[in-house]
Formats: sequence, structure tokens, C-alpha cells
Amino acid sequence: MVLISWIIFLILSVVSGVHIGWAFGMAWPAHSRAKLGSVVAGVAEGKPMPPAWLTFIVALAIFGLGAAALWGAGVISVSTLGAYKGWVLISITIVFFARGVLTYLPFGPLQAAVQPFRTLDLRYFAPLCLLLAAGYVTIYLGL
Repeated sequence: MVLISWIIFLILSVVSGVHIGWAFGMAWPAHSRAKLGSVVAGVAEGKPMPPAWLTFIVALAIFGLGAAALWGAGVISVSTLGAYKGWVLISITIVFFARGVLTYLPFGPLQAAVQPFRTLDLRYFAPLCLLLAAGYVTIYLGL
């Protein structure tokens, strides 16, 4: 369980770091900022990415989700929230599971996504979300 929590933390730390890069103007994995939205957010090419401040808040939230995996496995302690550990882990599991499943449904907000995001979502983003959900539920079951 501790190993799973560290893997989740490392994955989400990298994802958080990429979001911080986007907040500060990084274009990767696209070749330009104009194409970034169509690659990572599924919006039409040329449409702007969310504002930097919002992207930075998302990065902090993603990092916090990674830290929650460590907390759930007992690697770090937040004693004032101990009574809510199970609820927090299940809530995070539901969020990642829902995000992963929404990709494969024939309806919903992700169906309007443009290429190349749609393909990347089917191959990488959604499966990663489902694996993260499985990791969080594993941590929860180890409580």
C-alpha cells in the first residue's frame, strides 16, 4: 500500500509540474501555445488555454491529491483529518473513476473534444485516471 501511494504521489507530482509549466507559458507537448489546447484540453486549435492562475490552482490541487495518497497510506500524518481519511480516499477514487469512464461513454462532455486530445484521452489520460482510481481504492481497502 505504501508503494502504491508513492507511485501515485510521483505520477501526480509530475502531472502537477506539467500544469505549472503550462501556467508559466510552456507549450509541451504541443509545438506551440496555439495548439496546446487541442492537445491537452480538447478545445479547437487557437482557443486559449485556461488562465494561468486557474492552471496553477489545478496544479496545486493535483499535487494535493498525490499527497492525499501518502496520507491515506500513513506515510504522512494530518491528525486533525484522520476521522475523514476513508471519505477523502473514496471521494478521490470517485473523481478519478468518473473522469476515466466519461471518456468511454457515447455521451457527455468529453465527446465534443477535438483531435489529437480525443485519441490521447482514449489511449493515455483515461486509462491513467482509472489506474489512479484503482490505486486509491486499494489504499482505502488497506485502512
